[in-house]
Amino acid sequence: MRTAAYARYSSDQQREQSIRDQLRNCAAYCERMGWPEPEPYSDEAVSGSLRERPGYQRLLKAAEAHAFDVLLVDDLSRLSRDQVESTQALRLMQYRGIRVIGISDGVDTDQRGYKLQAGVRGLMAELYLDDLAEKTHRGLTGQALAGYSAGGLPYGYRSVEDHDGHRREIDEDAATWVRWIFERYAAGWSPRRIASALNERRIPSPRGGKWSQTAIYGDAKRGTGLLNQPLYAGKQIWNRSRWVKDPADGKRKRKERPESEWIITEHEDLRIVDQATWDAVKARQRDTRARTRKAQEALGRHARLGRGPKYVLSGLLQCGVCGGNYVIIDRYRYGCGRHRDRGPSACTNSECVPRRVAEERLLEHIKAELLSEEAYQLFAQEVRRLMAAEKPDPTATRREVAEAEREIENIMAAIRQGMITPSTRSALEAAEARRDAAKDRLAAIKAYEPTQVLPRAREIYEGWVRRLEELDDVAEAREAVREITGVIRLIPDRGLVAQLQASGLACQLRVVAGAGFEPATFGL
Repeated sequence: MRTAAYARYSSDQQREQSIRDQLRNCAAYCERMGWPEPEPYSDEAVSGSLRERPGYQRLLKAAEAHAFDVLLVDDLSRLSRDQVESTQALRLMQYRGIRVIGISDGVDTDQRGYKLQAGVRGLMAELYLDDLAEKTHRGLTGQALAGYSAGGLPYGYRSVEDHDGHRREIDEDAATWVRWIFERYAAGWSPRRIASALNERRIPSPRGGKWSQTAIYGDAKRGTGLLNQPLYAGKQIWNRSRWVKDPADGKRKRKERPESEWIITEHEDLRIVDQATWDAVKARQRDTRARTRKAQEALGRHARLGRGPKYVLSGLLQCGVCGGNYVIIDRYRYGCGRHRDRGPSACTNSECVPRRVAEERLLEHIKAELLSEEAYQLFAQEVRRLMAAEKPDPTATRREVAEAEREIENIMAAIRQGMITPSTRSALEAAEARRDAAKDRLAAIKAYEPTQVLPRAREIYEGWVRRLEELDDVAEAREAVREITGVIRLIPDRGLVAQLQASGLACQLRVVAGAGFEPATFGL
């Protein structure tokens, strides 16, 4: 009898001792039953409503591998507080032939009526979670209304604990840079220029790394980004969003609440940015959004929908210095996105290449390489390998021959014993026809040679390569190039050198000012 035990506690406020207590209860139960000590699986400070718990996932994989026969938990809520997930886990264990025992709540899948008992327990656990979430939200709302921190600490503040909770106070060192950012944006600087300047001054971002334009501009609707933090103007907004678990994958996703549910409180003592500067920033943001809307309306039916690739090389070019993507930095040129967004302190590669030059010359050289004899031989070799792998299996056909011959022998035995009728004669003819047809197929299988099947391999291959030029759909063309080359690295060296792997052929192409790509080195 192989046993396993799963233990879990759900928050930092609970004791790690809880894990040991649960596992000890499981071990004691095994001892009373005369079973070996269980293999332990556990998760610490992880909610039971989350499916992606490391210990829980290891447990499910062990169950799939039939690593144990009995699973013990202190009570069923340790397995999952989500009723659907709990029921699914029990069904999975039952399907694998694994017995599940909840020691404290008496659930035992080997006993009659366990489904009703487990269902009630699962429902109680889920209701407990709902009640806990409601109480937690109510408590945090009270904290927010009283001026305490209800979660999250914006850049420019530090948390100070007092007898009722955690209050925020201004961190003057960081607040200086908050004011600097607001003043520069109000003066007309772009978020990209601001991020670059901060990185050049080696000012750490809120997360301790490099600044990016998105960390500054963010999303006004969702309230993300430094320029959209209302606390800088002395106003706290609580209850702006909520987290909901997606039943499809069990992951928590953010959902915005309507403004009518927001809780807004004034905190003038936490103001970092003066009202005039704040108003100037908001006015510029409104103007930027209005101009963007007008541009989109002017584009009309030509406006892009969704987030598909706009250009053939979108997402395929990589900076050889920092590993970031080469992106369209204006309407006409590719450049390192990290250098553009975060400045030379984040990436020193300032080399750019015109989009049309990159597309025309690079695709030209990819096509030339693919039409070389070496590339065709690689293609032909792979075709032969695949076709050899697809060679029909003669086993079933041999079986047909053997079965037909046995049937013939049985009919002949009956004839020798004098059982000669029109039906035996027709049965013999049918069996002989099946045997002969099977033998013909078997001979064809033995004679099969892959080289006989593709006499036009070169013509087919060359037509496939030339088709790259004829693809009108950007997404389809990009996918075709991606399958051939993978990621294309651009390395600064008296211009740019593009390194690519074209269908097994490694090559380098140099970008020369005014000339585009020219061959640098080639090789297998």
